[in-house]
This record gives sequence, C-alpha cells and structure tokens, in this order.
Amino acid sequence: MKINKTLGFSVAALGFLALGYFGVQYFGRNNMFTIAAAVGGAGAISYVLQKPSQPEAPTAPIKAQRKGKKS
Repeated sequence: MKINKTLGFSVAALGFLALGYFGVQYFGRNNMFTIAAAVGGAGAISYVLQKPSQPEAPTAPIKAQRKGKKS
C-alpha cells in the first residue's frame, strides 16, 4: 500500500511540474504567477471559511408524564 501512495504522489508531482512548465511556455511567466496566486488564495479562503465538524449532543429520550392519582 505504501508503494501505491508513493507512486501516486510521484506521478502527481511530475504532472504538476509538467503543467507548470508547459503553462509558462503557453501563458507566460506573469500569467502563471497570477493563476498560482488566485488558486492559492481560493484555497486559503476555503480553508478559513470551513466550519469545524462538531459531534451532535446526544439527546435523552423524553419521558411522558402521567396525569393521575398519586399514591
């Protein structure tokens, strides 16, 4: 399983490097910096806006009260 993760991370890293290299060739350096800043900013904003998941408080069953004579 560790080999699969390592292989996956390696392939992803090479893919991102290739995307960056060819992106610079096609769009230019300044446009790629702008795109990278926009993606990084969107990631930071989405991280900040996430609400932490809190477990719901367990609810106790409500007992019905009987109306009647007390002994």
